Amino acid sequence: MERLPSIIEGLAAVRKAIEVGKSFVDGLPFFARGFAEQDFSLGTGMSYGDWFRTLDSVIERLNRVSSLPAEEVAGLVADCRKLAAHLERYAQYLETVPSKMRMAAQFIQLDEQTLRSAEEAPRFAGAVRELRRDLEALASELEARASS
Repeated sequence: MERLPSIIEGLAAVRKAIEVGKSFVDGLPFFARGFAEQDFSLGTGMSYGDWFRTLDSVIERLNRVSSLPAEEVAGLVADCRKLAAHLERYAQYLETVPSKMRMAAQFIQLDEQTLRSAEEAPRFAGAVRELRRDLEALASELEARASS
């Protein structure tokens, strides 16, 4: 449970990063927007909305985990494990962002800052994987605590 604050902070950072990505996608031309939204959903396993709902729900329950009834802890454990699996897919997706943006730049105009930002995405993948491991460990801790 000592990792709890950093896990919550990490999940909030992932949410913020996804918000930034969605904001970028929302600004794309219509045809490109649909493609980018579908690519994100297929690549990460969840739509933007599903990511926001899942992250918000897990963060909210983690913030009050010490007062959750046992049946809610079991649901939280399941959601943490599900989210951890999606975090791995998100990390894999982040590793593909630079090449996808370079390809997109052949069809739509992208500014240099956007392209530079895209090159940074794979660096965030490592932090996402570390967060995934911490979240899985926390789920195991919570499960053990709930069963004792």
